[in-house]
Amino acid sequence: MKIDLTEIARTIGMHAEEEINEPCPADLEFECSSNVVGRIRLDNAGSLLILNGAIKTDVKLQCSRCLVDFTMPIETAVEEQFRLERPADAVLVLPMDEEDSGGPLVKNNILDVDELIRQNLLLVVPIQPLCTPECAGLCPTCGENLNMRQCSCPPAEIESPFKALADLLEEDKDT
Repeated sequence: MKIDLTEIARTIGMHAEEEINEPCPADLEFECSSNVVGRIRLDNAGSLLILNGAIKTDVKLQCSRCLVDFTMPIETAVEEQFRLERPADAVLVLPMDEEDSGGPLVKNNILDVDELIRQNLLLVVPIQPLCTPECAGLCPTCGENLNMRQCSCPPAEIESPFKALADLLEEDKDT
């Protein structure tokens, strides 16, 4: 979805609202199980174009502990600001950072809503998603999903980092 920002950029004080109902961007590391829906509002504040809104969707993820596939609802606020410059008779919508040469969000006063969605979803999807906060994960010996049933493997012995010192104390007691 593309939104032409030329008219709102020309009129100080103008605002516009846009409904979003788009498929999930294809170049993400995860997949959405529903369309991305939401609403954005654009406000011309003179020298700034302010974008505010919210989007939500359901994403398909894999639990980082037990490797089970699950669906997680995602909802996030969307906030962006763009500089407005008025050379001659035109109005240009530009990124806030001087180093950013137009950025992927706005080119030739056209807002790329798909890129806006992609960037905001990448920020809120957890790096290590969990199916539940209480996820027990997999048995390190047999690989059994400990959320489904307890396995018969003996508990793994955890070596203390101070074991070598304890051994030295034992040797000292023997002498």
